[in-house]
Amino acid sequence: MKCVVCKTGDVRKTSVQAEIKVGYDHLLVTVQAEACTQCGEPYYTTGAMRYLERLREEFTRKEIAPPLVGKVYEIS
Repeated sequence: MKCVVCKTGDVRKTSVQAEIKVGYDHLLVTVQAEACTQCGEPYYTTGAMRYLERLREEFTRKEIAPPLVGKVYEIS
């Protein structure tokens, strides 16, 4: 299958790092998905999307507390 975004890359099954934003917090979650070999656009299965949505809800309700892995700095 060709990528619908860049129209040139092939879509292959791989592991991707999805980013979930909750306020100023970002969760990085590795999931199986298909991704474009050219631009990297991910294509998630229904199961992967449900998993990501569940993690977002659990994090919002403070049911999970993943480890902090870095900091973000802003210059304005």
